[in-house]
Amino acid sequence: MNQDKAMVRELVERIEGVTRTWFELEIEGHNRKKTLVAEVSFDLDANSAHFLRATCDAIEDTVATVLREENSDMVSKLKIVNRAQKSADKSAGAATAAHGAKSTKIAPNNGRSSPN
Repeated sequence: MNQDKAMVRELVERIEGVTRTWFELEIEGHNRKKTLVAEVSFDLDANSAHFLRATCDAIEDTVATVLREENSDMVSKLKIVNRAQKSADKSAGAATAAHGAKSTKIAPNNGRSSPN
């Protein structure tokens, strides 16, 4: 595995339909939340013929399994976005960020925070 990326990112990027991953850090005062973002190449509208529920489920299951096996709470949330959404968010602003994204909150383990 590539030492430049977290194992969870490496494994999610191996799933067909995932184009890339990255982390986002949300800081409010002394609280930090790390979100794993998985960018996919298909439509996230569940009514679309191009929606791949099995791929979304595989991403969610992979993240949950890795975090459970690593006994880690470094990621507090999973966000799945469509590749086209990134440019739309820049032009339309943060108000539309929830449209076209699937977000899953990952329960933290043992209430610890991680420096990652």
